[in-house]
Amino acid sequence: MSEEPVRDGEQAPRSPLRRTLDLCVFAPVGVAVTVVEDLPELVARGRRLVELELSNARVVGRFVVNKSRREVSGRLDGMLGNGNGNGSGSAEAAMADSEAVVPTAEPPARPAPDPAAEAIVGGALADYDTLSASQVVRRLESLGPDELRAVRRYEASTRNRRTILNRADQLLGERPSPPPY
Repeated sequence: MSEEPVRDGEQAPRSPLRRTLDLCVFAPVGVAVTVVEDLPELVARGRRLVELELSNARVVGRFVVNKSRREVSGRLDGMLGNGNGNGSGSAEAAMADSEAVVPTAEPPARPAPDPAAEAIVGGALADYDTLSASQVVRRLESLGPDELRAVRRYEASTRNRRTILNRADQLLGERPSPPPY
């Protein structure tokens, strides 16, 4: 397997034996070494991506179910409340109409946003209040633990978007907390 000397700027022609060795021996060895070295990082990255997609799918699923439930409930209320069909105005019809309307309790009031958390969030994520949940979630990974806790407090006291709260909790769980002073 001797090779002829190569002049400057020229590539040496490779023999068929050299090309076969490169393809059948050295390339698979290089791939195996790369996979062994990078496998833990690839697994962790894949796990994070799948968890994020599952979390997003759960949020979308809950949204669709809740929206459909409200739509069906509204249609049933309309049918029961307005669909008595006899137009007699009887006591039974009035009673059916009154039962069809179910008063809803007002949601509990949320605490006012923590001004310190609001300042930290504003500094870490510009225009936070205009960002969608998916935009915020993508940016959470670049934040430190203190900023994540501030985002969590602020989000819980304002829009309470579960996607953001869950992802902040996941990231806080992955990162070690700072030692107490």
